[in-house]
Amino acid sequence: MTNVGYIGNLSPILNDDWTDHVPSYHSYLDFHKRRKAAKKRLMKERMVFFTVCTIMVCLCLSYFTISSQSSETYVNCPSHAVSYGETLWSIANEYKDDNCSTGEFIYKIKKANNLTTSSINAGDVLVIPTQS
Repeated sequence: MTNVGYIGNLSPILNDDWTDHVPSYHSYLDFHKRRKAAKKRLMKERMVFFTVCTIMVCLCLSYFTISSQSSETYVNCPSHAVSYGETLWSIANEYKDDNCSTGEFIYKIKKANNLTTSSINAGDVLVIPTQS
């Protein structure tokens, strides 16, 4: 009876030697697959880190830019208590010089009081910037 497990003249010893190397080859492949996956994960983590750092730097720069723009102080400027029915237009007409238009003076009043809209209410106290 012939041994069907072996082909040709290969001896059982030669066959056993070959099968001894198969697990090490598979572990070699597994090692490189894990290494490649770890490398890919590291690159993703670096991209996330640098993106977060870039966003933080942009936010800090925008904060400092905004805070440096509003550094004007209005010391010894008159103030005006808004009464019922008054608008920024009427207040600007009351305090503006002849050298400045009403629209420009309204802009200065809004800037001095950190107003984003032209809406004012009775009882509000507005700082009136001096003309320069």
